[in-house]
Amino acid sequence: MEKIWAIVAAAGVGQRMMNASKGTKKQFIRLKGKELLVYSLEVFQKMDRIEGIVLVTGKEDVSFCESLVETYQLSKVAKVLVGGARRQESVFIGLSSLPKDCSAVVIHDGARPFVTEEDVSKTIDEALLCGGAILAVPVTDTIKVVGQDRKIEQTPQRSSLWAAQTPQTFRYPDILEGHRHAVVMGDFRCTDDAQIMEKYMDGTVRVVQGSEENLKITTPTDLLIAQRILEEREKKQAE
Repeated sequence: MEKIWAIVAAAGVGQRMMNASKGTKKQFIRLKGKELLVYSLEVFQKMDRIEGIVLVTGKEDVSFCESLVETYQLSKVAKVLVGGARRQESVFIGLSSLPKDCSAVVIHDGARPFVTEEDVSKTIDEALLCGGAILAVPVTDTIKVVGQDRKIEQTPQRSSLWAAQTPQTFRYPDILEGHRHAVVMGDFRCTDDAQIMEKYMDGTVRVVQGSEENLKITTPTDLLIAQRILEEREKKQAE
């Protein structure tokens, strides 16, 4: 039987949102009476396929996160760990803490509160087949590659461009080994875990189409969109 764990990365500061929210980190902003981080944790809590959750956060936030785990009865959160200075370091800390018999790991950003159980399961299914899978959405804007002098150097074909989201799911031994290679090389510049697989491992990572609702809360405008998403979901549940 496959043993699948989730890592939720919630150690980021999010300075733009901190400035707008009077010092509250974006993952701890309350929306409809609940912290953003809790929304994503509850998704993994409900999933029968997820055996356990590791939450990685800032040193100063460990006690608060432990109180959230208790308040919302998130019994699958097995560990609340202190993360690193960068997201990549925090994920590696989480990966290094997982049991050796873990077969696959779902890595998710704590500031993406609206991922669905269905989309998480799609990434798990695909990762177990090929080695890795990430949620992503096709890019709708025309993208320009711009040089230092702001001169346009290239316009990539939009049909081949996808905007990466989380969760990103991988066979556990592969992603752990990939992160170890990055540490040995002193490479902490990877912006997501799929990039680590691209650079240091030979396994296939596929895209699974996600949803525009699975947004990452980064700016005050994102928070307004999040409010609307919640209102629409509540309306559908009431129908």
